[in-house]
Amino acid sequence: MRESHRIIAARVGARLKALRGNRTQAEYAASLGLSQAQYNRYETGKRLAPDAVLTRAAQMAGITPEELLWGSLPAAEGTPDYARAVAELAALLDAESQEDLYYFLKHKVDDLARRRRRGVRRARAALESLRRKVG
Repeated sequence: MRESHRIIAARVGARLKALRGNRTQAEYAASLGLSQAQYNRYETGKRLAPDAVLTRAAQMAGITPEELLWGSLPAAEGTPDYARAVAELAALLDAESQEDLYYFLKHKVDDLARRRRRGVRRARAALESLRRKVG
């Protein structure tokens, strides 16, 4: 997995962990139709969860997949806002990795757009804002 993908996988994993709350990984994984081992790979950032898993997790939480990815969950106390955190991480990357990150996120946004038209403008605006911040 490329460095930019690892960063995104780790952030998405943290979001999944926040959504899981006090439930065990096994309980939450079962509710998503996954094994505990597979869910653990997503939550720990070893693998990026596929869109179907993100969509199910978002539906269970009553949010859109875009909100799961872009960060409109309430942040834990002391946690920087999501866009700022991504921009700070992106600033640490070299130019090629920043470009990889941009195209990775663009692909995810386009993929979500095909599945869910609602919220696409907001996701694209956030992506464009990120592009301006990092590049």
